[in-house]
Amino acid sequence: MPPALLPRSPSRRLEPPNSTSAGRRLDSPASIRAARAVEAAAAVHEKEGDQIDENHKTHAAFVVKFPQQLPRPGRVHGRPVPPARMGIAVSRGSPGNSAVTAVAAAVPRGVRCRAGGLIEPDGGNLVDLVAPEEGGRRAALRREAAALPHRVRLGHVDTEWVHVLSEGWASPLRGFMRETEFLQALHFNTVHGHDGSMVNMSVPIVLAVDEAQRRAILASGATSVALIDDHDRPVAVLSDIEIYKHNKEERIARTWGTTAPGLPYVEEAITNAGDWLIGGDLEVIEPIKYNDGLDQYRLSPAQLREEFARRNADAVFAFQLRNPVHDGHALLMTDTRRRLLDMGYKNPVLLLHPLGGFTKADDVPLSVRMKQHEKVFSYKQSYHPSVSFL
Repeated sequence: MPPALLPRSPSRRLEPPNSTSAGRRLDSPASIRAARAVEAAAAVHEKEGDQIDENHKTHAAFVVKFPQQLPRPGRVHGRPVPPARMGIAVSRGSPGNSAVTAVAAAVPRGVRCRAGGLIEPDGGNLVDLVAPEEGGRRAALRREAAALPHRVRLGHVDTEWVHVLSEGWASPLRGFMRETEFLQALHFNTVHGHDGSMVNMSVPIVLAVDEAQRRAILASGATSVALIDDHDRPVAVLSDIEIYKHNKEERIARTWGTTAPGLPYVEEAITNAGDWLIGGDLEVIEPIKYNDGLDQYRLSPAQLREEFARRNADAVFAFQLRNPVHDGHALLMTDTRRRLLDMGYKNPVLLLHPLGGFTKADDVPLSVRMKQHEKVFSYKQSYHPSVSFL
């Protein structure tokens, strides 16, 4: 769930489809949604008597016909990267003269905003799956997990996914995917939101179990299982469970577009995992901590939104990276801030978002990168106190 995204320039040009893109599906939910958005926006402005420039109208019609030219969801080392989304930019000149342009814009469908100005989370609500301490729910959940007869041990990748799910980074998911959500993610790169929307989700978030576990759970008729760490401590409870086949080859092929050996994440998380997947509603006993000296940097989406409000940010621009900050990164960040100020924003805040999970084997370790980030930004802050970083 990106906390905030910036619109791209309406002047972005879309090139005609080439031989590689022309074969992409035009009837996917995302393409249909984008096309309808363009048509609806154009119809509204024509109905209101606005004169639409023919160049912009042709531009919009092109996107309706070839929505596959919009930026596609991406992946970095097995992690989903939020794609740009379809948006409508209306530029007004003299009264009665407006132009409707179909643009690739990093804004949510319908530009849904809360009163504070932040975009709404995917699916309409920010998911929080951590049991509250208030009212004794956390203690009760811990006792419930300890009493459950069936336990599924989490690997470190599984624990990271519990972290992602529990804090709402994968909203609207409320647990590990059941089969319907798994197939939606594989075939359409989306899942259904609770508000009826289609939410980008190009990498399945699933939990594997082996044949022996499947048989034992089904034989007992259990509807809930405890998720435990490598020290047998309860981490969470997965309830209203569903067990289904782990089609590994299809999962790899549809997620990476190939089944070639050597793919990142595959050997550890898929190939050698169980032949079955278990999905259900997740409730986590307490916030996931790694005790590696870096937990203070791992702000949840809710904490980030509070921090943006505290800093009175009227724009937030995010920079995600898996390397130490270098001159090229610094140029992009400072240039983005300059552009935002030129656009009329008063207090743009930079969210630096280092990748801390799967990266290349020869990458600089996260702990070293974080020390470098601290030094860079302490230096920048001392010379540019008006610049706000997070």
